[in-house]
Amino acid sequence: MDYGCYYDIKRNIFLIMQKYLFIIINIILGSFLLFTYYRGVTNNPDIAPKLWGGVPPYLTSYIVGFMFIGAIGYFFFTYYLTFKINHETVLFFNRYNFSYIIVLYLLILIPSCVWIDLSLLYIKSGNPLIWKLIVIVLYTVGLSSVMLLIALLNINPNNGSILYKLAIYGCACFSFHTMFLDGLLWTIFFHK
Repeated sequence: MDYGCYYDIKRNIFLIMQKYLFIIINIILGSFLLFTYYRGVTNNPDIAPKLWGGVPPYLTSYIVGFMFIGAIGYFFFTYYLTFKINHETVLFFNRYNFSYIIVLYLLILIPSCVWIDLSLLYIKSGNPLIWKLIVIVLYTVGLSSVMLLIALLNINPNNGSILYKLAIYGCACFSFHTMFLDGLLWTIFFHK
């Protein structure tokens, strides 16, 4: 029996299934993320405004605006990664297959799903351990989004297509929001 052929078939099935796994992860975790935010704000209307902490009011409108820009960017780079690359042959950094992207998305979406609950719990309790978990969550999301941007830049640096450029700009906006506005600015200003 030729086990090499069996391995190749199994590997090809796995590579083909990655696209569908990626879509399922985005639908399920993306929906759950939106639900956690909705539930967190609607179930805690008296506490929800405190989620801004000490962020100066003049910055909140810019942050909210950029939140929407980052969300729109998410759709552009996710669309590109879903429909415009060959999931079976793509290599990131000439080494990692599409599983690398799936892991980055999990590191973005799963922690994001717990952020609001941790933040509300921290506002209610003031427990410093919960604050540390919040910071870990935000930096996990921020660093993962920066790695996603670097991976996108790496796969097709000479691609002049408008969709690729939109994916890059979208991912850059998303990374800026998650790393700088959430990870750095919000954590610095929260206790001020």
